[in-house]
Amino acid sequence: MSIRIARRIAFPTIAALAVAGCIRTQEMPLAPNVVRLDTHASGLLFAGQASAHTMKRAAELTLQNGYSHFRFEQAQVAQGSQLSGVYSSASGNAYGSAVGNTAYVNANASGFSTPIYRPTADVGVTVVMFRADEPAAKGAFDAAEVLKRAN
Repeated sequence: MSIRIARRIAFPTIAALAVAGCIRTQEMPLAPNVVRLDTHASGLLFAGQASAHTMKRAAELTLQNGYSHFRFEQAQVAQGSQLSGVYSSASGNAYGSAVGNTAYVNANASGFSTPIYRPTADVGVTVVMFRADEPAAKGAFDAAEVLKRAN
């Protein structure tokens, strides 16, 4: 395999593995007005959206549960990377000859592997929800406004 062909195969493979990813959010209700959100995002296109996705989901849950405002408590944010694949390439050649009833073979092979990592982001928050007339709602996020800005 020539270097040119290897590059044609390698670039799309590396690019696909680097951007492949998703955003997942787990929700755990803790009380009628409290829910824990843990968001994991991976891939070039998604890792930077973890916080915005968590904020939007908190606003949606606030309105779905009959509240208008929310605050975050116990917020945790982490960034990192994970192995998303390995690109491997190998080449080899062999030479053989026969003299009488004897065959001689000379062979060699070489190769390399390159690990491919994709970025990750994790956001964990406890969402505490309030109604507009409650004193704790003062200074809290307005769920309707958050959704308006998110769309």
